[in-house]
Amino acid sequence: MKNVSRRDFLLGIGALAGAAVCSRPYFLFGNVNELAPFEFLVLGDSLVWGQGLQEEQKFYRLTKTWLRDEVFAGRRSINLNIFAHSGSTIQLDSREEKALLGAERDPNENLHPEINVSFPVINAQLAQARKAYERPEDVQLIMLSGGIPEVGVSNILNPFQDNEKLSEDIRKYCFGHMSPLLAETHDAFPNARIVVIGYYPIITKHTPMKRIVNDVLELYNWPGWTKPLLNNPAKRILWRRFRGKMIKRSRIWAEGSTAELGRAVDVLNESTGSETAILVVPPFAEKNAYGTKDSYLFKVAKKGRAADPLREVRGEECRPALSELRRDTDLKYRTRVCELASIGHPNEKGSAAIADAVKHALLPLLAKEVSNL
Repeated sequence: MKNVSRRDFLLGIGALAGAAVCSRPYFLFGNVNELAPFEFLVLGDSLVWGQGLQEEQKFYRLTKTWLRDEVFAGRRSINLNIFAHSGSTIQLDSREEKALLGAERDPNENLHPEINVSFPVINAQLAQARKAYERPEDVQLIMLSGGIPEVGVSNILNPFQDNEKLSEDIRKYCFGHMSPLLAETHDAFPNARIVVIGYYPIITKHTPMKRIVNDVLELYNWPGWTKPLLNNPAKRILWRRFRGKMIKRSRIWAEGSTAELGRAVDVLNESTGSETAILVVPPFAEKNAYGTKDSYLFKVAKKGRAADPLREVRGEECRPALSELRRDTDLKYRTRVCELASIGHPNEKGSAAIADAVKHALLPLLAKEVSNL
């Protein structure tokens, strides 16, 4: 991934600085105590949360550091509030809501953010965030992602499912649910620029068949002694019959979600008459897909363990929390899926690539905003 070049960055900073000098000289160069903090809010699912990553590796944190150290050169503080968590859907499924309320469990309960449950949904996160700010009009940047927990990675890659149904689900959730969410986000925080983070192909022609079979077996906790019977050269010939369908469905997801999220962004911008929201698509090439030599995504490590730095945290948090939820609601919250929830999420290289894409998208917009001060 190409980083923001020194030339591009200096040109952008020059525009920022020039605008500040011409309008409000203290914006970049004044006493930091005279400046209000730059308010930065994060909402959404596991992608924007940064599933499995250490805090300093997450792309929202890299964006904050860039704003603080390079854009504002240490002269303005960045106030970051995070409501995103793993598994969050945009809206709460009616069956799950009924089960939670029937068990007297609060649908707005906050579990550990690495635990992949749908609640609090992103609409609830937005409501919580609105209450957290005395002056919501001061929020200047919102980063969010949403849509894939509703569609489901297992559904996206399932070669036995109908492709048109997948496209319908993408339209329903990435546009039908995202579009009103963006409108409500703008209404709650009218002065904020909204950065929507898009998705990426999960597997491609560069993903080894052996890796796909192995990690599917790990995810579904097949007994170790059965794996050689299912993941061997002879059996993989049979698996390859479905590989092409899985790759095609992954492409349908990546292209369809980009188109529908982009349409939701366009609808908001048309309604506001300005570039209120932007879509930033992770700049992942096919060779950066799951299980490749240069993958930007977490895979399964040896002995069926997660490969990310927070695997032990989930090992401690998932079992008791999900056991309690299963007991209370009779819903199927799978501990093994929670423990391996980092699979397919951006690793440190992937997160850095997304952060660079966000910088490229934000830099000219920040220059434009400062010039209008």
